[in-house]
Amino acid sequence: MGEHPIRQDEYFIWQRQDPHAKAHRTLYGAASRKMGAVLGIDAATAPACLACHSEVVRPALRGPQSHPSDGISCEACHGGAERWLSEHTRPGITLEEKVSLGMTPTWQRETRAALCLSCHQGDAQHRITHTMMAAGHPRLVFELDTFTSIQTLHHRRDADYAERKAAYEPARDWIAGQAKAAELHLQALTDGRLMNGLMPEWMQFDCAACHHRMDAGRWKPERMPGAEPGAIPFADAPQHLIALWLGALAPAEAASWREGQRKLHAAQGEGVEAVRSAARQQLATLRTRLSPLLAGTTPSTAQLRVLLKALAHDTSHQQAPLTGEQRAMALTVIADALRLQGAALPASASRAIESYYKAVRSVDQFEPKAHAKALDAVARALP
Repeated sequence: MGEHPIRQDEYFIWQRQDPHAKAHRTLYGAASRKMGAVLGIDAATAPACLACHSEVVRPALRGPQSHPSDGISCEACHGGAERWLSEHTRPGITLEEKVSLGMTPTWQRETRAALCLSCHQGDAQHRITHTMMAAGHPRLVFELDTFTSIQTLHHRRDADYAERKAAYEPARDWIAGQAKAAELHLQALTDGRLMNGLMPEWMQFDCAACHHRMDAGRWKPERMPGAEPGAIPFADAPQHLIALWLGALAPAEAASWREGQRKLHAAQGEGVEAVRSAARQQLATLRTRLSPLLAGTTPSTAQLRVLLKALAHDTSHQQAPLTGEQRAMALTVIADALRLQGAALPASASRAIESYYKAVRSVDQFEPKAHAKALDAVARALP
């Protein structure tokens, strides 16, 4: 008999090698206790913390094996297993049958992006606030393909997996993650989370805009076209990267998307309702016009090369360390996509990308001139 298509060692990989298994344990650490003291809560039991550090199951639905200490367990990502657990390894079971039994289709990149970002960026059910950050919560960072790749996989990316579910396409995983991140951010700007008492919910803004030396001189008009000097940039790196993607794959859509960004920036000077209106329009554009395009396009080698050069030659966000961080991951992802298409970059370009990674690795020590120099080296190294 041939090899079973399902590994059937997923639990042990999760238990021994997956950081999600330790998510609840971190709530008992010194940093979490300190945060709890600042916020006046017990981090190990507070709903706001458990929302992302454990699988929250209503008491009436908890089985005898349900324990918060399991952290982000199988069911937290794959859905309640009461009906699919005994069935999902049955030979011949279809994906449609698995979904009908309550299994979350994580093999779909858009579903996986939404699932991961619900905690790694936050959504309506997983509120992540500037108050948490001020109390000591680590800064959140996420990119779908990069974070999937550095995690120990509990499935085989083989021909059988590609036939049953989907072939591995790093570029499409990357843009799916950026699209969902942009959607969550725009959605947050349209609802009540924009304002929290007197001050806005600062998690919707670029944290590096305020947390830097006062003599850094980082403000540049290209960072927020349409906004007045001194306006605080939104956390809009995903929107910016989508614009670069569109420029390479769908130039006709790029201009209107950038204009939507400009209107959103300009709306800051007009008030909260103007921001919500501009965000609502940009969100509608993303959902109705761009999402089908982003989800359904596999870039050609030529398009990937154009995108790689666009990432390397873009200077509009050189003062933004969080965009630089995302750009570094994007350069690596697109380079990997080219390699899988038989068009690997020369060693000199790979080394330049690695050096760029080092230039943006620490947001706290970000230096705009060093960043610009490292990015220029990438641009010059590309064939």
